[in-house]
Amino acid sequence: MKRDVKLQKKVYIILLFVLLLAGVSQLTRSKLVLTSTVNEQTHEQYQAIKEDYLAMNLEQSLPASTHQDYCLAYDSEDELSVRIKDNTERVLGYMQQPYSTIDLDATSLQVQNCQAVLLTASVDSVEYEIPAILDFIENGGYLFWMRSDNPSDAFINIHRKLGIVNFEYLQGKYGITLTSNVLINQAGARYEGDFIYNDVLPVELDEEVELLATTADQNPLMWRKQFGEGAFMVFNGSNLSGKDARGLIAGGISLLAPDYIYPIFNTKLFYIDDFPAPIPQGIDALIYQEYKMDIPTFFHDIWWPQMLKAASNFNVKYTAVAIQTYGDQVKQPFTSLGDEELHNVIRYGREVLKSGGEIGVHGYNHQSLQMNQEIADYFGYKRWETIEDMEVSIKTMLNYLEQAFPRYSMMSYVPPSNVLDSEGRKALVNAWPNLAVIASLYMPDQFNRSYVQEFEMGEDGVLDMPRTTSGYFDTDYNRWVEANAISSIGVFSHFIHPDDLLDEERGRRQTWKSLYEDFEELLTRLHTTYPWLRSLTSSEAAIRVADQLQSGMVVSKEGNTLQVTTATTLDEHYFILRTDKKIGNMQHCTIQKIDKGVFLVKATSNDFSMELGR
Repeated sequence: MKRDVKLQKKVYIILLFVLLLAGVSQLTRSKLVLTSTVNEQTHEQYQAIKEDYLAMNLEQSLPASTHQDYCLAYDSEDELSVRIKDNTERVLGYMQQPYSTIDLDATSLQVQNCQAVLLTASVDSVEYEIPAILDFIENGGYLFWMRSDNPSDAFINIHRKLGIVNFEYLQGKYGITLTSNVLINQAGARYEGDFIYNDVLPVELDEEVELLATTADQNPLMWRKQFGEGAFMVFNGSNLSGKDARGLIAGGISLLAPDYIYPIFNTKLFYIDDFPAPIPQGIDALIYQEYKMDIPTFFHDIWWPQMLKAASNFNVKYTAVAIQTYGDQVKQPFTSLGDEELHNVIRYGREVLKSGGEIGVHGYNHQSLQMNQEIADYFGYKRWETIEDMEVSIKTMLNYLEQAFPRYSMMSYVPPSNVLDSEGRKALVNAWPNLAVIASLYMPDQFNRSYVQEFEMGEDGVLDMPRTTSGYFDTDYNRWVEANAISSIGVFSHFIHPDDLLDEERGRRQTWKSLYEDFEELLTRLHTTYPWLRSLTSSEAAIRVADQLQSGMVVSKEGNTLQVTTATTLDEHYFILRTDKKIGNMQHCTIQKIDKGVFLVKATSNDFSMELGR
């Protein structure tokens, strides 16, 4: 009898334990646990940096630079010269290099006032200054010739100094082969697409030239030529006016003079647009053929687990930007969806956050916040008629996400179809006090329909932080844009859509197995080529980007010691150092070699230094 009592007691204990486990399991699925995620520290940190930025407090604390400015010389009557000048100004700004612009149509070039000269105009524009330029370079100055023109008398008088033995007239040529690491970790890379076009002088170079790049058919495109104590950098082409060539500009500048250091954002960002969002119902032929599943089951059981696996394997943090409905309503009142869709948002959103990611906003619906009828018609959208309607839709979406994540501050916005106008931005700022980031596009589209951005903070306190590439698979163009962005500003910012695989163009009608293999190859190549990039969410990156944009930099060199002073508020910030010298004693920084003669510098103080061998 006593045995029966003991047995019954054990059974009750086991049953109680099972019930407790079930209760815990149910609790973890409840809204209470699924949504109790706090990012207050991230929000508060960004707000503090934003206030400093808008007050312009930080950079003013830097000591005056003892270096002369880079002289950016251009011809205001030459359209190509102006476009290259404008592009180079952006590069110099990101590199925090002091510079002055000189309009050669209005004044002459006084090289004695320059640390180095960046010339975007034709050689004819400085014909009478050539003797002074040659003397300047021979005595330790530097000149970056940033475009080619048909040979003239001025060119003939100087071409041997540039390393040119023989030449012909301009020819149109495509593609590029990188014979050096002018783009970081790209030595030997070849890009043959017609997206790289240059008007090039067919030339033969002398043996003393350091060849950095050629066209696809091996015509010299970029080289460095030592001249006395200084050097020439020559770009024998015409395409340095585009954002997708900024890495070549940064690389050319950083290889021109020895021991060059410049800041980078050092961020690896990955956005998933339209997620969490209502999942299309029904059957897709390729998915059903491969998995015998409808679309919602496939996304839940196959797509999302494999996306989480990729994030874990390749050190990726997803910033998932949600929408509430795919309806086309653009007039209030706007209604929230039912419990089933809210539960999907909670379920997927919890897993995004658990993996280290972030939840942002794509919109109440997929109607771009803009008021241009022509653009709305192009995308098949409806035009918003009032700013107030936009504001109400944004508040409706924020309230909806508040139900799912009541202790979570939404900070990032991605505009649907990467389209946004000034009225839409105003509506976002008015309706969303915690908005920190708008992430649209870095590269322009040929029809100027997209909201194209630089990395900068607006007067409204919202940071523009654009994405650079997209898609599940590599393309030559994406790799080219990526290489230039990473070499110039240290940013990889990529996005995909869950339904890319359902779209004939975006998914190439591949099976998911094939597309996922392509996705893994993309992430493998990225991780292998740039393992040093920091994986961050959108709001984490915003803190670092906003801080660096205002931190400034002053560089000095005494003997063999390179000293750098910044005004950052963060405990670590990053730089690219190009040097062929051995690095010795370091103060408040660490060094990681990332390519031949290229180092990632992690600074842990506003003042840091390193000794460079002679």
